[in-house]
This record gives sequence, structure tokens and C-alpha cells, in this order.
Amino acid sequence: MTSLAAASRSRTPSIRLSITLLTAALLASGCAVKPTPLSQEETLTRIREDLAVVMAPQEPITTAISMHEAMARALKYNLDERVKLMETAVATRQLDLSHFDMLPRLVAGAGYTGRNNEAGSESLNLTTGRRTGESTTATDRHRRTADLAFTWNILDFGVSYIRAHQNANLVLIAEERRRRVIQGILQDVRTAYWRAVAAERMLARLAPLEQRIGDARRNATAMEEQRVQAPLQTLSYQRALVDTLRQLQTLRRELVAAKSQLGALMGVPPGQDFTLEIPAEGAAVDVPTIEAGVEALESFALMNRPELLEESYNARITADETKRALLRLLPGIDLNAGLHYDSNSFQLNQRWADYGARVSWNILSLASAWDTRDYTRAQEELVAIRRQALSVAVLSQVRVSMVQFRELSAEYALNVDQAGIEQRIRQQYVNSGTVGQQGEMEVIQAEVSALVSDLRRDLVYADLQNAYARVMVSAGVDPLPDTIPAQDLATLRQVVVQGLESWQARAGATAKLGDLAQMAASTN
Repeated sequence: MTSLAAASRSRTPSIRLSITLLTAALLASGCAVKPTPLSQEETLTRIREDLAVVMAPQEPITTAISMHEAMARALKYNLDERVKLMETAVATRQLDLSHFDMLPRLVAGAGYTGRNNEAGSESLNLTTGRRTGESTTATDRHRRTADLAFTWNILDFGVSYIRAHQNANLVLIAEERRRRVIQGILQDVRTAYWRAVAAERMLARLAPLEQRIGDARRNATAMEEQRVQAPLQTLSYQRALVDTLRQLQTLRRELVAAKSQLGALMGVPPGQDFTLEIPAEGAAVDVPTIEAGVEALESFALMNRPELLEESYNARITADETKRALLRLLPGIDLNAGLHYDSNSFQLNQRWADYGARVSWNILSLASAWDTRDYTRAQEELVAIRRQALSVAVLSQVRVSMVQFRELSAEYALNVDQAGIEQRIRQQYVNSGTVGQQGEMEVIQAEVSALVSDLRRDLVYADLQNAYARVMVSAGVDPLPDTIPAQDLATLRQVVVQGLESWQARAGATAKLGDLAQMAASTN
């Protein structure tokens, strides 16, 4: 009987251990995280939220869209610009939060402590080695405590101060990135607008010409069936018609999406139609010209390109990072003070205040001081070399964009002349009144040649506008002022017009690159 009881007692700890392990296993399996794909309801919720922004009501389009109107709408409704605007806002909020990191810590706390018996103790006489035999306590079974502690680490304050400076430069970097996006958007809008204008002009002329070719094909098929002419002559005529129709369909495929691309840049909801302000056929168009000198544009680019300014701000951040790394090598000084309360009735003073200071220094960190200095200097040199390489690329981009603009200006003048010649040839065919298959085919070919020449002229004009905008982007020109009084379309359109009209005067007033180089040499 005794052996059974002993065996039972020996099995009890193992049973408890097994139950404990089983309980822990069940809890662990219940807390396991498994991948959960999005449900259909979550996907539909996401789609509804996104479409609420994409399809948000906009100022209605009541008139034909001009280029300046398209730019104004892109500035207000383009989602890429909104993304950069929100990134700037986030960087600003981060700067606001970094200001709080410089504040000291002020921690308030309260607590309750209880136990089921007295926290008694005995004393030991160190001389005799005997216990006193008396049990005493100096703590209540139930206590309440409260603290208000102030702590300030001067080294952490210095690090946080430098970090705040870095966050301030990050705000400026976000703003430069937004400038770059705006410049790119306006360049894309300019190009897409004039391609859409070319498409609208050509698509209006393609439909009747395709109809005419279709009628000619049906007549040729009927003449082949009736054997009015030699079969080879009729088939050659049909082949020429099919080649011409294929050429027109290729043109249609290249142009049909131009208007949709412009609408996407403007932030117009998908499917919403709008009309373009199209210059009348034969009316004089505004051919862009650049009066500012190349050297002035190069100087303006070195002072205003967003990429170069971003690298300059990165140089500031790197220099501050050097200061942070060296600052961490210094000893830290902690200042502390606090107010305390303890409800323990055995204490003489239940409320008290304390204060103090502490200096701590990781002396082994001095071993990495030289390596830290060399590393941070290498980072600063890397940023400087990267900025210098980017400066060379910027100067090259200004030169290349100016060359491309001049070449396209000459090409556009030749295309204007060619389009005029093709129109006069077409008119001669129309006036001649030639009849028959060959005569009809020659008239159709003259129509197609005139159409292709007009299209090539308009597309080269769109490329010329793109080259004009590329010169502005390569020079870092902002078509918008630093501050915009309002965000309505009328105000945005007005500031766009003013910016595009005055950018050459602003860029041309900059000192030439050679003068800046001489000033830098004299300073050195």
C-alpha cells in the first residue's frame, strides 16, 4: 500500500509536466500565424475606395481643351503629382515629429503591489553567528506607488538635434522631387497634346478617304468579275488599293490612343470624352523659338536642376551624419530628477523627491574613431563626386537638347514645305478630272501622300514642342512660381501661361557658364 502511494506521488510531477507541455503546445498552435489571402469583399472594398478617388468629380470640361488648360488640369488632377505632394507632406510631418525627439523624457507611473502574507525577515548577529529569533517586517502587504521621473541625456539631445536637421533637408529633397515630377508632367502633356491634335486632324480626314478606297475596291472587284480589263491590270490596281488602305490603317493605329494618353495625363476619368482646341487647317501655328543662349541655360541648369539640388541636400545630410557618428564617441551625461510616492506605512517619508547626474562613456568606442572618421569622409567624397558627375551630365543634356531643338526646327520647316507641295500636287490631280482606274488610283495616291505629309508635319511639330519642353526640363526651369495664390483651374492656367512666357527671360538673365568658371577660379 505504501509502495503504491509512493508510485502515485512519483507519477504526479510527470503528469503535471505533461499537462503543462500539452497546454503550451495548444497555445502555440493557436497563436501560429498563417498566410491569409485577400477575400473578395476586401478586394471589392479596395476597388471602391480607389475608384472613389480616381472617379472623383472634377471641374466640368465646358469648352475645348487648350494646351494650357491641359497643363492646368494635369497639375491639379494628375495622380503622380499627388503622390509627390503627399511625400512632401509626409516628410514635413516627420520633421515635426523629430522636434519632439529633442525633448527630455518625463515619465509618469503608478502601481499596486500585494501579497498573501507578510514580508517578514530575521536578522543575523555577525559577531555571534546567531539569529536574533525575532521576525520583523517593514513593508505593508498591500502598497500603492506613484512616480514622476524626468530624464535628459545631453548626448541624445545632440544626436536628435542633428537628426532634425537631416529631416529638414529630406523635406527639401521631397520638394525637389516634386519639382522634377511637375516638369516631366508638363513636358509629357505638351507632347501628348500636339500628338492628339495631329490625330484629331488626321482621323477626320481618314474616314472619307478610307470610304473612297473601299468604293474603288468594290468597283475593281466588279470589273474583274465582268472582265472589262485584263486580269493582271485589275489585280495590280486592287493590290495598290489594299497597300494604300493598309498604310492608312497603320496611321490610325498609331494615332487612335493619343487622345486617351492626354486624358490620362490630365487625370480625366476613363471613358470621359472631351474636345481639343484644334487650330484651323492652314492657319499659322506658333513655332517655338529659344532666344536664351546655351551658356546662360547651362548656368541656370547648374543652379536650378532638381537633381543637383537634391545631391546638395544629400551632401548636407552626409555631413550631419558625420557629426552624429563622431558625437556618439563622446561620453553621455544623464540628468535626472523625480517625484515619488509610496503608501508603505512603515516608511518615515512616503513622499520624496530625488535628483542626480551620471556620466557614462564607452571607452572601447574610441578604438573605432579613426575608422569612423575615414568612413564618413569617404561618404562625403562619394556624394561630392556623384554631384560633379551629375553636373557634367546636366551640361551635356542642355547642349544635346539645344542641338535637337535646332535640328527639329529645320526639319519642321522642310516638312511644311513638303506638305505644301503635296497639297498642290493633289489639287492638280483633282483639277485634271482624270477618269478611269489609273486616273482614280493616281488621285487616291495623291490624297494619301498629302495626308501623310500633313501628318508627318504635325508629328514633327509635336516632336518640336517636345524638344522645346526638353530644353526647359534640362535647364531646370519651373513654369510655376514658388507660391500659387489658389488651386482652381483658372489660377493654375494663368500661372502656367505666365511661367511659359517668362522662362526665357529668367534663364537668359543668368551669368554665362564661362563667367561662373572665372569667378570660381578667382575665388580659389
